[in-house]
Formats: sequence, C-alpha cells, structure tokens
Amino acid sequence: MSGRAPETAERVRALMTLYLGTHYDVEMPGGAIATIRVGAPAPAPVQRWIGDDDVAFYATACNPRSTPLPLDQNLRRLETLRAELRTRGCRWLEGVGHVPGATWREPSLLIAGIGDAGIAEVVRCHDQNSVIVVPATSIATLRVYRPEWRAFAGERADVEWA
Repeated sequence: MSGRAPETAERVRALMTLYLGTHYDVEMPGGAIATIRVGAPAPAPVQRWIGDDDVAFYATACNPRSTPLPLDQNLRRLETLRAELRTRGCRWLEGVGHVPGATWREPSLLIAGIGDAGIAEVVRCHDQNSVIVVPATSIATLRVYRPEWRAFAGERADVEWA
C-alpha cells in the first residue's frame, strides 16, 4: 500500500457492515435478476449457472480499495476486467451491488471458471478489498484480502480471510 495511511477501525467496521449488508444482484440469461446475499445459499438459478465449476466469485474492478471514482472511470475499469477474464477463458454474468434504500450502485461481475489463485490475482490487479465467494452448494461468504483488517472486524462464520 504505497503512500496510503492505515485504515482506521471505524472505516474497516463501516466497510465490513456495507459489504455484509449489500445485495449482490446478477442478471441471469433471459433477463431475470437473482440476488446473492452473504450468509445465504445462492438462488437456484445461480447455482445452476455455476454448475460444474462448483464456485463463482462476485467481484468488481470499480472503486479501488472502496474509494469512490466517477462512473466513467469505473466503467473503464470494469471493461478492463472483462478483457482480462476473456483472456483467462472465464465466463461471467453482469451484476450490480447495492444496499436497499441507498443510492449507491457498483457494477460487478459474477465470475466462473477461475480458481482461488486466479481470483486473488484479479483482486490484487484491480486493487480490491474483497470478493464474494459463491459456492453452488453452500452459503456465500465474504472473502477479505486485507489481513490487517482482521483485528478490527472480528470473526464471523460468513467471513473468510485470504
């Protein structure tokens, strides 16, 4: 983290609350919207879409380190991520993360065909704090790639630390 001040406990707790309370919407083939929630199994259409990949990851390239950027910059960052995923041979569905009742929206992707090492590279490359791990057969979890946050955030069954 070159030149960045350490995160405060207050900011880490606020971000964790945001990440855990977000609705992770996915546009399914055919146009229906399915919502993924941390701590709950993926909706059946998402489970079927994941299929033999067994797990997918809900990720974005927008708002690096949860620092808001203008929409045009975020859309360019997301297109860069799509190009990277094409190169890797991944498949994805378009999505939007949001908190019900709030105006914040973050374009995102539900990505299949990428393993733990690949998604970790994506997180590092696009300067993200976390992803949502979406198994086809169990609950979705928040995977946090900021080990220094653990002291502030505490332990939860629906949070894993990379």
